[in-house]
Amino acid sequence: MRLITIVSLIAILFSSPAAAAVSLSKASGKIFFLKAGATVWAQVSAGHILSPGDRVRADAGAKATVDFGDGSRVEIGSNASFTLQAARPQETTVQFSIGRLRAWVAKRMGQKFTVRTPTAVCSVRGTEFAVEVNAAGNTRVEMFEGLLAVADNRGNEVLLKDNQQLDVTTKGLGAVEGQGAAPPGADARKEAAKREVGLDMSKEDVQAAAAIEQKAAIYQQGKAIIDVNGHRVRIEEYIVRSRPEEFKLVVLNSRVDRFDYFYYKGVFNKTLPDDISVALRQLPGCINTACEYYLTSYDTARSNTQDNMREVATGGHLQDVNNNNENAAQGDLDGSGAVDAADFDDVLAAFDPATDKYTYLSVPNVGGAGNQPFYKTLFNTNSLTFNGVTHGGWTPAAAVLLPANWWKPAGMTVDGPYTKNDVIGGGQATALTGAAITTVRRMPACGPPNCTYLENGTMHDVIYADSNDGKTWEKYDSYVISDEGKVANWSDFSGITSGAQYKQILLNWNFQMIVTASEFEGRKIDLAVEPKIFIQSGLIP
Repeated sequence: MRLITIVSLIAILFSSPAAAAVSLSKASGKIFFLKAGATVWAQVSAGHILSPGDRVRADAGAKATVDFGDGSRVEIGSNASFTLQAARPQETTVQFSIGRLRAWVAKRMGQKFTVRTPTAVCSVRGTEFAVEVNAAGNTRVEMFEGLLAVADNRGNEVLLKDNQQLDVTTKGLGAVEGQGAAPPGADARKEAAKREVGLDMSKEDVQAAAAIEQKAAIYQQGKAIIDVNGHRVRIEEYIVRSRPEEFKLVVLNSRVDRFDYFYYKGVFNKTLPDDISVALRQLPGCINTACEYYLTSYDTARSNTQDNMREVATGGHLQDVNNNNENAAQGDLDGSGAVDAADFDDVLAAFDPATDKYTYLSVPNVGGAGNQPFYKTLFNTNSLTFNGVTHGGWTPAAAVLLPANWWKPAGMTVDGPYTKNDVIGGGQATALTGAAITTVRRMPACGPPNCTYLENGTMHDVIYADSNDGKTWEKYDSYVISDEGKVANWSDFSGITSGAQYKQILLNWNFQMIVTASEFEGRKIDLAVEPKIFIQSGLIP
């Protein structure tokens, strides 16, 4: 009898319990639900059942409680949003996008409960804690009772105890606050930061971190070329799968007298396949049907180790941009002097992997509905800075999440400033809080060199934007060049009839972009890249 009792106890403790239903147990105010794979939000009430991939958001002044069926629950407040990523017997994962969440996690042996934000991962086994995410993706974690492991996107981790707090930003973990807090020493934090290429690093720190990351590289390329100014530059490029749902591209440029680098970190809506090119090929968008893989956030930056340009976006979601009911209320976004097709986000042509060529889409109703669908990722928040100074971006007004069918032109710095009329959502227009400081200047209102123009016959184009008083500005000089530094002509790419032919020709050339800005004090960020790694990985489909 005693043996049977012990065996029975072990079976109870270590067996795999059946997955409990996840439901909306309480709801006050307007609570909206987006089914996995759907594009239209629906208002729901208490009792609604959730499945992995479903999203929930609370309107202004609303509040909801989600019950996980095992004694665990989370409460989200006004303007908060989260996605149920996993609900398995041994694992529950919630992706929290914005707002405030408070969680009560039941103690169950073998059960893992994880809350992910754009900058942090909170892993618990029996605890009460709160997470708050602002529009920029920065996370505030408050620990009330129990133990909570908090990790940043750089692989660093800290354990929070009763009544301790912590801020996590895109730069990593902040200092632990509260009773008994012992922030890590400067040397330890510096060593931890060296494990991943990021901003605010010296050339030596970047190279040391890159050497570590390259050991796990999925794709890796490198060669030496002559840049457009006649300088020899050594290019190193690699892509790593930094987390199951995340990839990171890094480009390093070494010259005799300077060092420049670039990184792009993208987080997808779900775990990437073993062959990540399957997901990367979908980044430009998908014809007719919604993409299986899309970005929910990204963080990209370039630097010369002294100056930096950085762009961060969160709240990524798919939208059929050819049928999202835009209208002329948006106005003359491109500055051409008239409201025309260029002022709408309709995609008129796109690359079709099925036919290996670019194809024209059927878009008879520009800015309206009834067009051939094209799905691309749109983001609820965006921030563009130069040396920490804002040049553009947007957030929903009063931190309200935008409806699923909103649209903003990519890069608010190009066409801002904006008002609520810029967000057209089938009668659900929502105001944005914009930070568009600069506006692109185009001919004939301006002329070279501080103007946006394409150099005749060559693949050298310039984009120039400044503020109305001219004090804040940025400039991008882009080139397609040979290994010897020769600028390509348009004729070098003539006669291309297929994607395969285009990629074969592209292997003979390289890209170079020189960025200058009002904050750089005459300095520049100068980056050259070779396209081979982009073709191999699917970034160029």
